[in-house]
Formats: sequence, structure tokens, C-alpha cells
Amino acid sequence: MATMLNPTRLWNRLWRLLFDSRQGVKDTIVSAVPQIVGVFTGFFGSVLIARGLGPDGMGQYALVISLAGIATSLSDLGIGQTAIRYASRAAANNDTPVQMSVLRWALRWRLSLVFLSTTAFFLLAPSIAQFWHSETLTPYLRLGLLGGVFAALASVPTIYFQSSKRFSVNASVTSSQKIISFAGILVLSVFSLWSLRNVVLANLFASAIGALVFLIIVPKAAIWPRNAMRKITGPDLRRVLASPKIQHDTNNKLDNSSPVGFLTFHVFSVVIVTLTLQVDVWMMGYLLEKSELGIYSVATRFALPLTIALGALSTALWPRASGATDPAAVLSLMRRTFITCFLIGLCSILYALFVPLLAPRIFGSEYADSAFIGQLLCLRFFVSFCVIPVSICGYSFGLVRYYWMVNLLQLVAVVFMNALLLPILGPIAPALAILTNSLIGAFSFSFLFVLVYHRHVRNVEISHE
Repeated sequence: MATMLNPTRLWNRLWRLLFDSRQGVKDTIVSAVPQIVGVFTGFFGSVLIARGLGPDGMGQYALVISLAGIATSLSDLGIGQTAIRYASRAAANNDTPVQMSVLRWALRWRLSLVFLSTTAFFLLAPSIAQFWHSETLTPYLRLGLLGGVFAALASVPTIYFQSSKRFSVNASVTSSQKIISFAGILVLSVFSLWSLRNVVLANLFASAIGALVFLIIVPKAAIWPRNAMRKITGPDLRRVLASPKIQHDTNNKLDNSSPVGFLTFHVFSVVIVTLTLQVDVWMMGYLLEKSELGIYSVATRFALPLTIALGALSTALWPRASGATDPAAVLSLMRRTFITCFLIGLCSILYALFVPLLAPRIFGSEYADSAFIGQLLCLRFFVSFCVIPVSICGYSFGLVRYYWMVNLLQLVAVVFMNALLLPILGPIAPALAILTNSLIGAFSFSFLFVLVYHRHVRNVEISHE
């Protein structure tokens, strides 16, 4: 009896139940390291900025990073996830040339898109600032947009090491980038150089250093092939953005679409999700005072640890789900991961109920109203943790064709709730809208997964008959 209750043995059994392999545990823990670093650097960095700029300045800063965030997201459009998906398959098959080809394809597309999106928003910056009733923001909006270029370059080492499942190296690179960014904010605090311009410049320089320094550890073949100059001359110019050639995988019984085919649908989802995540800030910038936006921005900082934990799980799960080639393997992976995510979701409820109450003590008494908003923003993560295994494993069944419809429904709901409730509830309204957004996603993704899974199983049974 004593042996059965041995704590070490019970702990080992729990981990085997959750991940079914020690390597899975290791990869998840390692992937969480840069996320943990991001929690400390991001949270304490935001504390310093909030105290240094005050509610009004924090609101203006939220608008600047909102526009920069949209430009960065539009320069990705799901290319990073698509590259990891297909580069992981190539790496699993020891097909290094195809893996490098996918990485080069992703980089070329990201650089092309970042140029287009940055140029467009650079020209629109005066009109956007006027929409927010803050014409003086124009130069800061334009300055913040330049960070998208370095974000595109910084994605190269991340995609390469994730696709190779070298999570420890990826963790080192990502952690270092976050520390460099925090160092810039720390310098401003030590020398009391607080201003909106200095904060934006510090973020820009940090992102540039973080991107350029770590590019040197990536194989050159992942960036620029030897015969590159021959490919970009004459009529071959269009081949630069063409999809890499990938052989048909006869072992994949679920989804065998090409990178461009997968990306075509994924782009719609990414654009819609990007708008959904930023529409609350944009609408508050127009309808509310900048100080109210600053209070909401501080409340979002309490969701940062949960966001990062969600990202760690996604980082470890995405390449594994991409490699699943039959319904049984996908379902087994989803079940194991769901147990972990459910337990983390329960912990997130406790976090949501108590930690945001510290807002006035951490950020200052002027941010006391951030506590309740932070609780609402954090409570939604219970739903997000529970649904992430379903949503990511759903890609293996080709559900990328339908996800954009769900995302569009979520966007409509968020815009409608903000338009209706912002004048009444102020910054509480966006928190309620985001919670509703998560509930809609959880129900819709689960319904689609069950529907398509049973269809695949039924097709397999018919083929055997």
C-alpha cells in the first residue's frame, strides 16, 4: 500500500498520463522558459511604463503598439505557423533541402508583406491619429511601425528551431530577445527618461538588436540559397514567392494540402483574429478618454502570464499535431493534451480571482479600476486553455477551411458588443466582449472537430468494407 502511495511514482504516472512521453514533458517545460521570462520582463516592464507615463500616456502608448501590432500581424498572416507545419514534416523525414526551402519561402513572403503593410500604415498614420482625436501621435505611430521589419527577421530563428524541435535553442533565442527588450525599458527607468518617444525608440532598438544578433546562428540556407541571384532575374522573378515543392505524403490520411493551399485559408483567419484582438483598443481610442484606455491597457497586463502559458502549450503542440497522419493519432494527442490544459485552466481561475486585485498596489492607486477588468480578461483563459487542443488538432483534419468563418462570427460579436456597451460600461465592455469571443470559439471549434472527426472515421470504415 505504501508503494502505491509513493509520491514520486504517482507524479511520474501523472506526467505519463498527460504527455505519454518524457520528451513531451521536456519540450513543454523548455518551451515555457521563454514564456516565463516574458512574464517577468513584460509585466514588470509594463509596470515601469505605466508608472512613468501615467494613465493618459499609457493610453497613447497602447494606441501606438496597437497599430504596430496590426502591421506585424498582417506581415505574418499565418506564414509562420504554416512554415512550422511543413518544415516540421520535412525535418521529421530528414529532408533538409525541403525544410530550408520552406523557411526561405516564409521569409520572402514575410519581408514582402511587412514592406506593404508598413508602407500602407505609414501613409495612413495621420488619418488614424485624427480618428483617435490625437493628431500629435502621428510621428510615434510611424516610428512604431518600423519594428515590424525586425519582427519579420526575428521570426527566422524561431521558425527554424521549432520546426527542428530544438526547443532548448529556441527557448534561449526567444528569452534573450525578451531580455534585450526589457533592458531598454530598464534604462529609461534608471535615468528617468520617460516620454512616449523614448519608450517607442527603446522598443525599436531592442527589436533590431534581438533580430540581427540571432540571425547569425541560423543556417545560411534558411535565408538565402546559393543560386538566389539566378532565380530573381528575368522571367523567374515570380518564382521567388512561389510555394516550395513538397512531395505528396502517402502516409498522411487526413490533410495533404500544399503550403499555399493551407495558407490561403489560414490568411483569412489570421486577418480576422488580428482585427478582433485590436478592435477594442481602436474603438476605445475613438469613444473613450485616453486615461480610460490606459486603465484598460494596465488590466490587460494581468492576462500576460496566461497568454504566455497558452503560447507555450501551442509551441509544443503545433509541430506534434502537424506530424499526426491518422485520426487515431490525432485523437490520442488531443486527449493527452486536454488533461494538461484543463488542469492549467483550473489554476487560471484562481489566478483570475485574486491576482488582478493587486492592480492599485503594483501600478499605483490611479489604476484601481483595472482590477475588475483584469479579472474578466483573465477568466476567459479557462475556456482558451480547454479549447486549444481541439483547435490545433483540428488543423490535421483540414478544419483550416472553416476556421475563418468562426473567426468572422467572433469579430462581429466583439464589434457589436463594444458598440452597444462602450458608451454604457466604459472599459468593462471590451472585457465582456472578449469573454464572449472565447465562448463562441470554444463551442464552434469543438462542434466542427466532432463533426469532421466522425466523418473521417466513417470514411475509413467504408473503405475497409
